[in-house]
Amino acid sequence: MDKLMQIRVFVRVAERASFSAVARDLQVSQPAVSKAITALERALGVRLVSRNTRSVSLTEAGRSYYERCRQIISDLEEADATVGNLSSGTMGVLNVAAPVPFGLMFISPRVVRFKGLHPSLAINLDLNDQPLNLVEQNIDVAIRLGHLKTPGLVARKLGESPFVAVASPEYLSSRGAPETPENLIAHNCIVYTNQVNPMEWAFKDGADLRSVTVASNYRSNNLLALKDAALAGVGIARLPLWMVDTEIKAGLLRPALGKVQLPAFGIHAVFPSAQQIPAKVKLFVEFMQDELSSVSYFLGMQRSIKHTPMDN
Repeated sequence: MDKLMQIRVFVRVAERASFSAVARDLQVSQPAVSKAITALERALGVRLVSRNTRSVSLTEAGRSYYERCRQIISDLEEADATVGNLSSGTMGVLNVAAPVPFGLMFISPRVVRFKGLHPSLAINLDLNDQPLNLVEQNIDVAIRLGHLKTPGLVARKLGESPFVAVASPEYLSSRGAPETPENLIAHNCIVYTNQVNPMEWAFKDGADLRSVTVASNYRSNNLLALKDAALAGVGIARLPLWMVDTEIKAGLLRPALGKVQLPAFGIHAVFPSAQQIPAKVKLFVEFMQDELSSVSYFLGMQRSIKHTPMDN
């Protein structure tokens, strides 16, 4: 029996005042309890317990030792509970990253709700349109839109975000609406620069995709800036439906390509490694997946964590 177990036995003996009662509590033999106390006394060189045929009592040294040992056991139990809470994801710090417009509209309110469910968990929310290095920036989980390509990360797909090509009624009246994607070459396209090949716009062609090279004199790395430019009549912008649905319904923007469809962008939760995924990350990802599944804009929910080749 190791020293810590001997101390635990001694504390129980002090509190129960009975070797036989402690033996029953710990499911060991009474001689084993007596042997643990004797070994502890021998190591300390002092008598801790007075024994007689009817009772067990502490010596003066035993009472002093008990007070210190009881505190040690209490601190150890508290440490065990703390680690248990960390392993369950209910304590510690969770660092989350998300792109600005999407993060403000869909992630931030849900992070607040998640925090309410786990008040002992501290959360840092970093809203940034530039993809962060998760390891270098100590990010536990990032929400990313579009095609992913960073190797070595793990991704869970939370859904898909449909995109639409839109322009203001004034722009379409003055320039005409393009009938096909190829007609975009005669138009000014408002381009999002925070992606691979921003001048190449993809469109659905049955089960396949085809790309066209667009012309542009207005570019930005922020989707909200593209929306403002489209509303001002600068040109045709390719934007997520959730960002422009209200403006389309109000007549401020119109779909520019009729029934031509753009491919949806994937919504993913990504994190650095599949090895020992922290419980807090699992809790958060499950929560976000359940939350976003109720949003009508998002399609294609999946529930498996998997390694994914990423390109963003």
